Amino acid sequence: MLSEDELKNIGEIIDRLMTVPVYTGSSLTRRPVLLELYEAARKKFGAPLTYLAADLISKSLQPGDTVLLTTGFIVPPWMRAENDGPVGAVNLARALNLAFDITPVIVAEKAVTSMMAPLCGAAGLAVTDYEKAKAYYRRVALEQFTTDSARAKAEAEELLERTKPSLLVAIEKASANEKGVYHSGVGYDISPMAAKVDVLFNMARERGIPTIGIGDGGNELGMGCIKETVKQVVHTGGKCGCPCGAGTHSGTETDLLLVVMVSNWGATAIAANLAARLGKPEILHKRSMEEKLLEVGATAGFIDPAAGLSLSSGDAIDKDVHLAMVDILNFIVNSRLKDSFYIEKYRWYVSERREQIQNLISQWTE
Repeated sequence: MLSEDELKNIGEIIDRLMTVPVYTGSSLTRRPVLLELYEAARKKFGAPLTYLAADLISKSLQPGDTVLLTTGFIVPPWMRAENDGPVGAVNLARALNLAFDITPVIVAEKAVTSMMAPLCGAAGLAVTDYEKAKAYYRRVALEQFTTDSARAKAEAEELLERTKPSLLVAIEKASANEKGVYHSGVGYDISPMAAKVDVLFNMARERGIPTIGIGDGGNELGMGCIKETVKQVVHTGGKCGCPCGAGTHSGTETDLLLVVMVSNWGATAIAANLAARLGKPEILHKRSMEEKLLEVGATAGFIDPAAGLSLSSGDAIDKDVHLAMVDILNFIVNSRLKDSFYIEKYRWYVSERREQIQNLISQWTE
């Protein structure tokens, strides 16, 4: 097994990979504000964020536990859910199920849960109701959550009592600002169509249940951890343009926040860190599954929000880039868990044949 220092080093490498600004800035700014958001989160939590996520998860979960994952962001003017978030949610659900034999439950508004079953199936998880998911291995449950603020508290209490989760994770999920208004990245008030899962997360934290947020723009659940930085560096963070006037920043904190270039990547990065920590590379999915999920997601109706079309790209980033990230993460994990023949041989040359090699160097002729 790898030491904590080795795991922390892997987390550092993965954090850097997940925060490479593959295009400059965003749709609203030409400078890469992602790096400033990441640095704010890193300063707050003090260590590689993906490393901390894997550590928190490993300490929180036991076989038979339940994990609630929430995702799905409906984007105007297309009025459809984007694929960034749902793909990551099913990948993380699969990883946690394989690693800890937990029951994953994906929580979202009806417009999202109605599209999730094909994605879950593509990740190898059968969709069933919660009780059956608890009884059988490799199952996932889908739970609708209200978009009505007046019903949110009662639904949150019921869901927490019924499932008794050991962990909650939000992947690219709209979050209310300090005035209780949910926004798209460009500043539209999307409150009527956003599930009020902030209430669920706040209630979980009050009960001492660990929570993790994953986001890339500042308006996602968990980004409340760095809301002042979001207000300062995100174009709409402090001033949204809608009647609330308060900005798109999230007002909801989580126990840990991952700031990444693409939220799907953050979920996959957690799986990679868990694979390294547990010495089980199978926990991290391969390129072929990522490609399948992106294609199945497009068929199910999830969109690339930049185009409004059901495409296998995401966040205006070509599919091949998403696949390359999965390839690189697999290489990082596998290269740490098992040296290649070439690396093993090189180390042997260096350690066992130093004198012979030094003689070769001294006698070198072209």
